Amino acid sequence: MDLCEHKSVITRRGFTLSYYVSKPNNAGPTLLLQHGFPDDARLWDGIVKHLSLYHLIIPDLLGYSDTSKPTDPTAYNYVDHTGDIVEILDAENVNKVVSVGHDFGAIIAQRLYIHHPHRVEGLILLSLGYVLPSASPPNLEKANAQFEAAFGYPAFAYHEFLLSDDAPALLRANVDRFYYAMHGAPRDWMKQIWCTRGAMSKWLRDRDWQVELRSYAQDPALRRTFEERFQRDGFEGPLCYYKAMYSSMQYDTTKDLDKDRFVVRVPTCHVTCTQDPICRPELSIAAKNGGFLPDLEEHTVDSGHWIPLEKPEGVAKLMDSFLQRRFLA
Repeated sequence: MDLCEHKSVITRRGFTLSYYVSKPNNAGPTLLLQHGFPDDARLWDGIVKHLSLYHLIIPDLLGYSDTSKPTDPTAYNYVDHTGDIVEILDAENVNKVVSVGHDFGAIIAQRLYIHHPHRVEGLILLSLGYVLPSASPPNLEKANAQFEAAFGYPAFAYHEFLLSDDAPALLRANVDRFYYAMHGAPRDWMKQIWCTRGAMSKWLRDRDWQVELRSYAQDPALRRTFEERFQRDGFEGPLCYYKAMYSSMQYDTTKDLDKDRFVVRVPTCHVTCTQDPICRPELSIAAKNGGFLPDLEEHTVDSGHWIPLEKPEGVAKLMDSFLQRRFLA
């Protein structure tokens, strides 16, 4: 993040939003890079150096790092959350952005388009593609049953753990184990730990159970900063994303919108990962078949879920190619 200045803004809701910004570049679009769970703005460190020709805005999303960390799930509703992000754009005098997101950041990226379409001129979604807002209040048991029928396993099994009362304390006390849960080397590791009921809790508690890390995750500084961040901040804020997801509040943000609002009328790029059993490309089938993604290009990279860390140069090249063709040609 050496190319960026660290700033913050206090929003109308009274929250402090931390973000990094590079020098403006009038030759190309501004990219808004939004991390997912349980990362922060530094997820994008390896990508930023390959995108130095673009104006970059990289926030620590609500609940993370130097940004406010409310523990009331209602604070994370998508309307207000994306409104906070718009206040960053206003502070930087940026009218439109290409909204980029990874994991839960991809949800925020696309909800920014749904709720503020006049501020978004393109979408780049990593790992998780475009998912239509639910037509009914969410139900985790039903969702996992559908995943089991379609894929043979409950892709959101880990949500059951993240929603449990003991998750914040167990994660904080075993943050070193959670790092390994995220970045284990075997190709099926994420499916084994994240998509198997009870496996995440068992892994965190059973210190005799060991696994090798992927090569990128063996960086001592990456591991140290992750562990220190959550030992300091805890997980109460980040877990609110999941609590909000399974209350009715996120459903309520879109239930009365005309379905035409869900059509993405800007160039969209989705990069999916071969070793990601959760953010599967099939999650976007309804949107594609329903005509909600009329200007979509898709790419597949042989990588685990944390593609910005594992394949930063390759992802940056895909992003740059898309941006050059669609915004600078």
